[in-house]
Amino acid sequence: MKVSKRILTKALFVAFGLWLVAVVITARPGNPALFPAAQGEVTVYIVSNGFHTDLALPAAAVNARGGLLAKAGEAAGGQPWQVFGWGDAGFYTAKGVSAARAVDGLRALFKPGNPSVIRVFGVSRRPDQAFEAEVIPVVLSRAGFEAMARRMEASFLHKDGQPVRAVLPNPDAFFKSPEHFSILRMCNHWTGDQLNAAGVPTTPMIDGLAPAFALDLRLRAGLKAAKPEVSKVEVTEKIPHKAG
Repeated sequence: MKVSKRILTKALFVAFGLWLVAVVITARPGNPALFPAAQGEVTVYIVSNGFHTDLALPAAAVNARGGLLAKAGEAAGGQPWQVFGWGDAGFYTAKGVSAARAVDGLRALFKPGNPSVIRVFGVSRRPDQAFEAEVIPVVLSRAGFEAMARRMEASFLHKDGQPVRAVLPNPDAFFKSPEHFSILRMCNHWTGDQLNAAGVPTTPMIDGLAPAFALDLRLRAGLKAAKPEVSKVEVTEKIPHKAG
């Protein structure tokens, strides 16, 4: 049966209209009591390699409040910046490029109930100086940072007040999370969840893709990538190109 061009065009317009409605309906408002900060108190950074995003937090602020997040942050090795990223327990922790990993990526996207982990590592310099990547500074109020920290702690599986370390062949520090990964909630959705807890407006329907997430933050929250302060030759620490 041949579908006419007119019917196909109409179907595409309807699909786009439904998607646009979903974008508007699922858009989450910010919290003006938390963001933007009346006076900048804590600056965190979104680090994006164009596919996966991490959150870089100042260790001083994390350690000052203590709690589960500070205990997980110990895996950063005492560095002044602690970087947190969330993803599928299988695909996110694997390395290399292969057909088997590509198939596993499809499993991570479309199989429901996938277990997840949180990666923690440290960097010695301010994120916009340390990474060869898109780095977006976010100035939070003290209350906004606290709200985000509590939301981040909810992403850690814990026992006896300690985050549970994931036992993996990967030498990096990963912790178990009670949350599930799928195409409906990917790494960038997780980053958006933390920012939204801090009062930043986000749009989950489009935030799954890192470039769309960055555009969303720019249009709705006025957040822009920092200008690189070092040349590529000078960069010694680069964001790991890991999938989320």
